[in-house]
Amino acid sequence: MRVTSTEFQQNVGTYSDAAQREPVIITSHNRDRLVLLSAEEYRSLTGQTEGVSEERKRLIRERAEYHRNTIIELANR
Repeated sequence: MRVTSTEFQQNVGTYSDAAQREPVIITSHNRDRLVLLSAEEYRSLTGQTEGVSEERKRLIRERAEYHRNTIIELANR
């Protein structure tokens, strides 16, 4: 999901909820500036999975893989 910084500021709660399901890319002046992700997604990307069950780790890996292309696309900009 991609939103302008103004849209994000006016609807923080809505986009915070959306970030639980998928990354929210926040743009400014038609450029990608920030990405809002769930804490779970952040932990999976940074490898912070201590104390997490094997099932949860599996789900984290699956979600990270699902968002892999978006993350790579953003990293290449």
